[in-house]
Amino acid sequence: MSDEAPEVDPDEQRARSRRHWEEQAPAWERLRGWQQQALEPVSQWMVDAIAPQPGHVVLEAACGLGDTGLLAAELVHPGGRVILADGAEAMVAAARRHAEERGIANVEATPMELEWIDMSAASLDGLLVRFGYMLVPDPEAALRDARRVLRPGGRVALAVWDRLEDNPWFARPLEVLLRHGVLEAWPASPTHPFALADRAGLVELVASAGFVLPEVDRMEIAFRSPDAATQRERFLELSGTSRAALAAASEDVRAAVESEIDAAFAAFPDPDGPEGAVALPGTVLLAAADA
Repeated sequence: MSDEAPEVDPDEQRARSRRHWEEQAPAWERLRGWQQQALEPVSQWMVDAIAPQPGHVVLEAACGLGDTGLLAAELVHPGGRVILADGAEAMVAAARRHAEERGIANVEATPMELEWIDMSAASLDGLLVRFGYMLVPDPEAALRDARRVLRPGGRVALAVWDRLEDNPWFARPLEVLLRHGVLEAWPASPTHPFALADRAGLVELVASAGFVLPEVDRMEIAFRSPDAATQRERFLELSGTSRAALAAASEDVRAAVESEIDAAFAAFPDPDGPEGAVALPGTVLLAAADA
């Protein structure tokens, strides 16, 4: 495992990322309930941090399935609205379906890139970005644009993953995939889930974009599954790169990798679940600041 990712052209990174999320949207939609069960505390922290009020306009950028923004929709009613935006149109469509299924009327979903928010200056009261900024080539520029669209006194709240070693849900299967040569190196790009895993650096990043009074918190979460094999299947379904690489491996390698990932996950039994259930730990850095 390399500490440094190879240099990649930023435009190529953006195009690759867009293709990835367009392809991954169906899997993420299928597993939305399971993921959000683990990530609900993260979303709730973020919504509390921006303190939505009736009449406010709130944007969830890089929204994925829109779970965080939808928590704010009831709080801005009456008179307010929530905008769910993502660069992948398939994610936008999934977020729109989710809002419609829940009968939430004061929500709109639209394609929009995190790095270039297509809105007027000082037009938002709150901005939410859950696990987005570490995946863009220039997070500081993206945060500057976030500062531009927020009204004076508006709030931004964001979440990024903490260090790889503090996230066994990802680190343990990654170790197995690398050991068997299924993945040649990691990270393969400067934009990856743990690119902003530095508490002090995150404070500096938010402040450098023009925000004031940045605060950073650390939260532990857990991905729970009825058994290690189910956890492994879910991990691979949500990790398109790992899934594709493993599918291209020989049958013997696939069997060995699956067995070793299951064993790695089984080392994290769920103390609150039935026998065989697992709870894979994760750690998140949460930040909020005033515009």
